[in-house]
Amino acid sequence: MLLSLEAVSKHYKLGDTTIRALDSITIKVDRGEFIAIMGPSGSGKSTFLQVASTLAVPTKGSITLNDREISSYNEVERARLRNKYIGFVFQQFNLLPRTSALANVELPLIYAKVSVSERSKRAKAMLELVGLGDRLSNAPAQLSGGQQQRVAIARALVNDPDLIFADEPTGNLDTKSGDDIKKLLTKLNNQGRTIIMVTHEPDVAEIAKRLVLFRDGKIVSDRQQRKRKAVKK
Repeated sequence: MLLSLEAVSKHYKLGDTTIRALDSITIKVDRGEFIAIMGPSGSGKSTFLQVASTLAVPTKGSITLNDREISSYNEVERARLRNKYIGFVFQQFNLLPRTSALANVELPLIYAKVSVSERSKRAKAMLELVGLGDRLSNAPAQLSGGQQQRVAIARALVNDPDLIFADEPTGNLDTKSGDDIKKLLTKLNNQGRTIIMVTHEPDVAEIAKRLVLFRDGKIVSDRQQRKRKAVKK
């Protein structure tokens, strides 16, 4: 078992009202899974991603990652854990605008105190893996949306994380670029990467092996997909 959430809740106060963004959910994730998280706006899917990835702290419940109970970790401990075990891919790419693709991918390695030569070597290898070996010096403004998302994926991979969280990874892309990212995520999962992906697009969810549906802060469906959809070449 790679990740486990047991009776996890996340509540917010809005005046005198308590918002139950997550309401006592339990889910287990094995290594090598590719899970799509879906649900209507306000269903709790984004809050789940934030809590499961340690970007937010649960109100109650237990979270275990790599056999470590991490629910009570402080912010410094959570940041170290994210840098070592978790990679993130965001809808908005979150790249440094005046920095090259290579330097953007190197960023997690700086926080991990990896040597300069090793940082460059590993970042180049990741950019080559995502098909951008010829774009090392390009800044984000010199790249298409699909290429920027590939840089973001390379950055998520560079520390060899156990788990990748992808938040609407095709949401800002045109159809062709979105298809390219779907192919890349499928390829990474076939290589053994564990991916948890939030999406509102049914055709994107179809590439995952498992589909989890949220509504009103609860998991209302959790099933294996009979045969995940192949992305057209």
